[in-house]
Amino acid sequence: MDPDADDLVDSAAGGASSGNGAMQPSVLVRALSARRAQAGPPAAILAIRLDRFANACDTLGTGRAARLRGIVQARIACLLPPGAFMHWMAAADLVIVTALPAGVPDPGQVASRVADDLSRPFAVDGFELHLSCSIGVATDHADIPAERSLQQAFDAMLRVNRQGGAGLARADKRLSPPAAPLLAALPDALERGELSLQLQPRADLAGAAVSGYTVRLRWQHPVLGRVAPQDFLPAVEALGLVGRIGNWLLESVLPLIRAAETLAPLQFTLLAPSAQLHRPQMVEALAQALDAGGIVPQNLCIELPASTVPTDADLIDRFAALRRRGLQLALGDFDDSPACRDALAALRPDAVTLDARGLGHAREASRSADSLREACRAARRTGTSVCAKGIETRQQLEAVRGWGCHSVQGYLLAQPFPAVWLMQTHAAIQQRARTLLAPPA
Repeated sequence: MDPDADDLVDSAAGGASSGNGAMQPSVLVRALSARRAQAGPPAAILAIRLDRFANACDTLGTGRAARLRGIVQARIACLLPPGAFMHWMAAADLVIVTALPAGVPDPGQVASRVADDLSRPFAVDGFELHLSCSIGVATDHADIPAERSLQQAFDAMLRVNRQGGAGLARADKRLSPPAAPLLAALPDALERGELSLQLQPRADLAGAAVSGYTVRLRWQHPVLGRVAPQDFLPAVEALGLVGRIGNWLLESVLPLIRAAETLAPLQFTLLAPSAQLHRPQMVEALAQALDAGGIVPQNLCIELPASTVPTDADLIDRFAALRRRGLQLALGDFDDSPACRDALAALRPDAVTLDARGLGHAREASRSADSLREACRAARRTGTSVCAKGIETRQQLEAVRGWGCHSVQGYLLAQPFPAVWLMQTHAAIQQRARTLLAPPA
C-alpha cells in the first residue's frame, strides 16, 4: 500500500489494528491468541473476500486500489467495537478478529451488516464501483487450536466464493451441496481430475515418531467447491461407483507406499466408510493389489467403522485370508457400546481408533470421556493397539496418554495435506512429533 492508504486506514479505523502485505498466518494466530487472553465471550472471526476485486484493480491502478482497500476497512471499522483486529492477507482478502458489539449475540448479524455496508457504492478519484463480497463466519472456541478456528472461517468464505460470491456462510452451519448437481457431476469427477488424496499423519506415543498415514479422499469441484466426504460418499454408493473409485484409490496409494519405504516403516490406512466399500469385489481388488503391488502387506491397513462390521461368513473368511498374509485391520469410531465390543470379539482387529475430538470441551458430556476410557481399556485387554484421533489440544493429548493409548492423530500433530507432498513434508511432521510427544523430562 502507498502512504496515503495507510494514513486513511489508521485515521478512519477508529483504533482497529491493520496489517498489510503478504499472507502471514502467524499474525492472525497471535491476534486470536491475544483476544483469547482477554475476558469476555469468544471472538468472532470474519474472512472476507472482495468478489472480482482483481478486475477492478486492473482499471483503477495500484494506488487507487490501495485507497479503496483503506475505505473498505474504514467502513467495516465503524461497525465493530474498539480493539477489533483487521489484517489484509491478500489484495482482496481481509480477516477480522473481533468481539461482538454490545447487544449483538450472533456473529452472523455482524457479517450481514458488513455485507450490506460494502454493497453501497464506492467513489475513488471519479470512479464509482459496486462491490460484492464473500464472507465466512466462525465463532472462536478456546478449546480448539487458533489455526483451526481461522481455517473454519476461510473454508466457509471459500464455499461462498466458489459458488459465485455475494453471500455469507457460517462455519457452524454447513450446508450440503444441492443433491441434483452433485449426482450429475460425480460420475465424471475422476476423468476431470477433481478427485485427490490427502494424508493425515499418525504418531506413536512410545517412540515419539510418525508411524503411518490415514488416506482421505477429497473432491474439489470448480462450482460446488470442496465437497465434504459425508456429502458425496453416499452418492458414490448410490451411483454404483464404488468399484471404479475404489480401484483408482488403490492404484494411487500403492506407489505412495513403495515411495515411502525410503522414509521409514510407515503404514497407510484406507477408510471403508460403509458396508458396500468392503463387499467381496473390493476384497478381491485388495488381494490383487497386494499381489501386483510389490509392497509389504503390513504397510497397508483397512479401517472399518465398528458400527458396520460385516456379518457375512464368506466375506469375513476373505478378510481373514488377507490378514494371514499380513494385511492389517482396524475398527474406527470405537467406543464401549455393546455393538463395538461384539465387533472387537468377532474380528480381533489389529487396531481401534477412538474419536476424541470432543474430549474436554465444555459442550461435551463428561460421560463421553468415561466411555472412551473404558473403550481403550477393553481394546488393550485384547492386545489391540489404540489410536486416539481428533487430538486438538495438549490437554486432550495428556488425557489419552494417561489412558494408555498407543498413538494419536489430529490437528495438534498436523492437518491433512495433499498426498503428493509426502516426500517433502514427512521430515517436518516427524520433527513435530518428536517435539510434541517427547515424554516430560
